Amino acid sequence: MKKKTIHRLHRYGIGSLLALSLFLSATAIAASEDESDLRASIEQRIALTRNYLESDTAAKIAASENLQARRLLKKSRDLLDQAGTALRQGKLLAAQDKVNLSLQSFTAAGTANLQRAPDKGAVESELRALRAEIDSYLQAFTAALAEKGPSMAGLLDRQHVDGLLASAEQAESIEDYANARAALGRAKQAVVDALIKIRHNETVVYSVEFQTPADEFRYENDRYLEYSALGQKLVDSGELEVSRTRLYENLKNSGDRLADEAAELAGAGDYETAIARMETAVRKLVQGLQLLGVPLSM
Repeated sequence: MKKKTIHRLHRYGIGSLLALSLFLSATAIAASEDESDLRASIEQRIALTRNYLESDTAAKIAASENLQARRLLKKSRDLLDQAGTALRQGKLLAAQDKVNLSLQSFTAAGTANLQRAPDKGAVESELRALRAEIDSYLQAFTAALAEKGPSMAGLLDRQHVDGLLASAEQAESIEDYANARAALGRAKQAVVDALIKIRHNETVVYSVEFQTPADEFRYENDRYLEYSALGQKLVDSGELEVSRTRLYENLKNSGDRLADEAAELAGAGDYETAIARMETAVRKLVQGLQLLGVPLSM
């Protein structure tokens, strides 16, 4: 478990939801682009997001009993309206931010609809605890840096960590708890990684990554659900070749069977086998998403 856990600290550079945003939004708008190019890019993103909000997936979310999913869907629609208003007023950067948040909120709604609606208070408490944990690791790194000297400062990319913390805060503000948790998780991993390096003591991983096998299983299960939601949205778009979609669905069906088996094993308390089974399910789904053009890696 130690070797696997240490490997996990370096293994996941990009989450599935972020991958969707990159895949659908293309590259960030460069500062050198003129206003007409920026406007055209925003208009394209607004049209794409509107298509998602008019899709079968959106209709299923709207008809579901999952309050959080419906709330995120409404937030997505409101943000898209705000993006359109900002665009008409010539506020291009504001429009860009709003449409990106709208897409993020819609993605979160789809993910939430596949899961049991969480208790809002409990989730927010969990996020506060995770942020406090990150702060404690940052303090530990700062203390170690004071002992080792400023030459070791490069072990931690504070700008990257601060960006993840800001993303988590923004996600939580729209009740996108899955993305908030994921961003905080990546921030925690970055700080822990730097702390391990500056201390030259990899055994720290045990106390900061997965506290129990059940935690590790939940992590893998959450990844599978996120990737599954991502694939469904791409299939629902109707813009993919039928042959690629069929290959993806075959791989997803295999993944679903493995995920179901993993859930049964976890329910029986056999977490070691359940984790291995779920990891195989995730690999199947990643292979399918790669076929659809999503730049994911295991």
